[in-house]
Amino acid sequence: MKVAQLEIKATVSVNTSDLGNRKRDDEGGDKEAPTRRKARDSAVVMTEDVKEQLLEASSATKKAFNSYRRDADPEEHFSSADGHPSSGDKSQDDGEMSFVIVIMQPILRFLQLLCENHNRDLQNFLRCQNNKNNYNLVCETLQFLDCICGSTTGGLGLLGLYINEKNVALINQTLESLTEYCQGPCHENQNCIATHESNGIDIIIALILNDINPLGKKRMDLVLELKNNASKLLLAIMESRHDSENAERILYNMRPKELVEVIKKAYLQGELEFEDAAPDEDSGDEEEHDAASPRNVGHNIYILAHQLARHNKELSVMLRPGAASSDGDEALEFYANHTAQIEIVRQDRTMEEIVFPVPNICEFLTSESKLRVYYTTERDEQGSKINDFFLRAEDMYNEMNWQKKLRGDRPRVHCF
Repeated sequence: MKVAQLEIKATVSVNTSDLGNRKRDDEGGDKEAPTRRKARDSAVVMTEDVKEQLLEASSATKKAFNSYRRDADPEEHFSSADGHPSSGDKSQDDGEMSFVIVIMQPILRFLQLLCENHNRDLQNFLRCQNNKNNYNLVCETLQFLDCICGSTTGGLGLLGLYINEKNVALINQTLESLTEYCQGPCHENQNCIATHESNGIDIIIALILNDINPLGKKRMDLVLELKNNASKLLLAIMESRHDSENAERILYNMRPKELVEVIKKAYLQGELEFEDAAPDEDSGDEEEHDAASPRNVGHNIYILAHQLARHNKELSVMLRPGAASSDGDEALEFYANHTAQIEIVRQDRTMEEIVFPVPNICEFLTSESKLRVYYTTERDEQGSKINDFFLRAEDMYNEMNWQKKLRGDRPRVHCF
């Protein structure tokens, strides 16, 4: 993991220096613009199409040259695998990650699966092995996220320069692994992430609040998946906490107004996609099952804001429809009406409130079915009502689907 971090730092430093040189060239070009205008008649005018073609040609030439050099000297190409950081994109294509970085994705997936099903023993083992030399893999994973998102180069606000289609899957896997480290909950791992000296928490917050461009202009689905995983990680860090330390750490660098704006923006984006969908397509079902759809991502961020609002009065006021500006009240009202909560009792006899999204299909559950379940559920023994309720769940789900289909086919039914 440390070798991969060194490789990322070397690659990112070269890429950012290239970007700086390009920027200076562009600025220099702007200063020389008046002189060029005078000589426009005698100079060759290069259109944007020609520039794009030249860039594509240079990229293809570079790839061909790199391929030839790999065949000619394979030892040089794989030198970074021995633990020595390579010189940026010297032996790689633009945006391509070296083997040392790519191998981290299955490793992080393996660490995630070790903690699956809230395995407390392995969650603690990743943090402390009780040996002479302990390796805190929770902190190392957080530092890896910090590194791959460019924070170590001082570019915390420039996530778009470091996140692209090549490494977005690795970043998502890192977020998912960190989430699994905490869920259950594992309070020690939560504290480990929340109090770490790196910019890890700030990176996670920035993934939610910032527009990640240019990736967002090409693949908004990947950006939504990032925001979805980042919001789940912050919720996992606050899961089952009876103190406000972790929430206050998250709120320290998070402006409530920006968080509410992200919620409204995600909802409006979902509305536009719903309107653009063909009327004969069952877009509602697709959106409900797509965890990274704009509306579902907005709902996850709303639940995050709902949890944080318990520790911040300003955010609590902003989440009330009509309390702040009237723009976007429809989004806040929709999420408020589709969010519910229950109280559960943990093994240590402490009561906890669980907040969860209510699926749209629940609107089709009839009042008769609700009353029937309420009055006929078995309550003879402690815990029996839970088992009996889950035995009825499949029948209720089938009924809701049938009611939805009937209401959707209502014009055709009236014809008969």
